[in-house]
Amino acid sequence: MALGIYINMKNEARDALSFYGEIFGSTCTDLMTYGSIHDENGPEMDAKTKELVMNASLEIEGDKVMFSDTPDFMEFIPGNNVTLVLEVTDADKLTRYFDALSDGATKIMPLQKTFWSEKFGQLTDKYGVGWSFNLV
Repeated sequence: MALGIYINMKNEARDALSFYGEIFGSTCTDLMTYGSIHDENGPEMDAKTKELVMNASLEIEGDKVMFSDTPDFMEFIPGNNVTLVLEVTDADKLTRYFDALSDGATKIMPLQKTFWSEKFGQLTDKYGVGWSFNLV
């Protein structure tokens, strides 16, 4: 099990990856853009949005720090843009954590299959902490 850090930005993720990568001597090897999504039911995206970072990461002192841009069709709130990411290999354990933290929480995305995981979900717990749950 790993606990990661996820930072959302408004159109600055590429710059941040370069900036932090230079400082910490790390190179991003997993950058994925919104344009790489092939979802017919998803929102319409212009060329600028398709180039935004959907997910990317750097290793900083042995820890994975993930980055994403928040496109215009999603809400961006400075100060609420850091999320804890719980990556678990046991589906039942992941579900237990999600369900337990759901008490008094705002569910953003229920646990469901995505193109990158058999189970992924997001919520903001009753203390205002953002959580993402990812089955790896």
